[in-house]
Amino acid sequence: MNDRVNTLLKILDEIYPEKISFITENDPWRFLVTVMLSASTTDKQAIKVAAELFKRFPESSDFAGAEIHEIETIIKPAGLYRTKAPRIKEVSSYIARNGLPHTEEELMNLPGIGEKTAACYLEHVLSLPAVIADTHFVRVAYRLGFTDTENRLKAAAEIRERFPKELWSRMSMVLNLHGRTVCKARPVCSECALKDLCPSSVCGNAVP
Repeated sequence: MNDRVNTLLKILDEIYPEKISFITENDPWRFLVTVMLSASTTDKQAIKVAAELFKRFPESSDFAGAEIHEIETIIKPAGLYRTKAPRIKEVSSYIARNGLPHTEEELMNLPGIGEKTAACYLEHVLSLPAVIADTHFVRVAYRLGFTDTENRLKAAAEIRERFPKELWSRMSMVLNLHGRTVCKARPVCSECALKDLCPSSVCGNAVP
């Protein structure tokens, strides 16, 4: 990493809280299901829908005899409910039978668990280094020049290659939060602490 990148990361590390969580669920199974629900919707909506789902099915074992239609009805506000419902049932039933997954390979073999969902679980539940390449993270990483692509999978691979493991999780959290609060789809560059160093900034001394 060059001096500019080090400085950017240092600034973000200092301005954002030490602990950042977008889904604060502490139960590993419930956390995983909530992350699955968050696909193509907001975390706020996923958390709201998950709360209703867990009222009806409080334990992973409760999904064994669940009707797909009932799950669909509950999770419909989170979108993609026809796809998510059978996957949530299968993942929950798997965990009820086999226990919680403890490796990325095991996670990725479950239906509906992609790289981003697996990374969230690795970081939040297992406290393992992970690059969580959601929309906000990739947007900020690309604008800062940390990655050369806006493709989520390729960007995650580039970050893992270019940055040491010990930075992955913290970088994921601070870039994500920065993307939600300042570096949005329409960025507020004038309020950004990185504006003088960001290669995409339209403020300060940076090149637009």
